[in-house]
Formats: sequence, structure tokens, C-alpha cells
Amino acid sequence: MTTPPSTDPDSDTTPAPQTNPTGDTNPAPETTPGTASGPDTTAPYTLGLRLAAACGLLFLLACLVFTGMITLRDAIEGDGSGGVLIAAGFWSLALGAVAGVAALAVPRRALVAAQYCLGVAGPLLALMD
Repeated sequence: MTTPPSTDPDSDTTPAPQTNPTGDTNPAPETTPGTASGPDTTAPYTLGLRLAAACGLLFLLACLVFTGMITLRDAIEGDGSGGVLIAAGFWSLALGAVAGVAALAVPRRALVAAQYCLGVAGPLLALMD
């Protein structure tokens, strides 16, 4: 024979529901310090993207020097004034720097790729003038 559950409030057979600060009757999951309670939201490759963005800023600096050399050669050998494509080359480098700083703040592959593409476009546009 089985005995029916006791209705005595002091009995330990049926625990009373606990409430947490949010008002739920379900107890909060127990976590120990140092353990994650949910999925890891940080991407493992953000350090690599930030390093690529930092190296991209150095690459942009080298492209700026190269674009300046191309501009000076064009000014000496040509008519003495820069064309529209030289200005577009310098604007490309400026936009590449903006994309590089944005990639340092918020590491995204597209921003790093845009940084390098805009860096390459600067001297190429200056060469086409």
C-alpha cells in the first residue's frame, strides 16, 4: 500500500515553489563564478580582424606615400596640375582610413576588405591620370 502525500506544511516531501526577484516561480539556474550561463557571443576571430585592420592602416600609409610620389612625378612631367583621378585616389585613401578605424572599433570582414581595396585603389587611380 502506498501512503498519500501529507498535507502537513512542515513536511519535507513537497518543497514550496520559490520566487526570484523577477516574480517567476521557477528558481534561477545555479551558476558558479567563472562559468558562462549562455552561449559565447564573442567571435573567436575578432583579434585577428583587429590586427588585420591595424596592419591595413600601415598599408594605407605606404599607399599614401606611393600615391604622393605618383602625383609629384605627374606634376613634374605633365602640365603641373593634378587631374580628377589623382583627387579620387586621395579620396579613396581617406575612405580606406575611415573603414580601417571602423574595422578597429567593430571588427567585420567587409570593413577590412574595403580598407585594403580602397588602399590599392588610391595609387591605381593616380597612375591612371
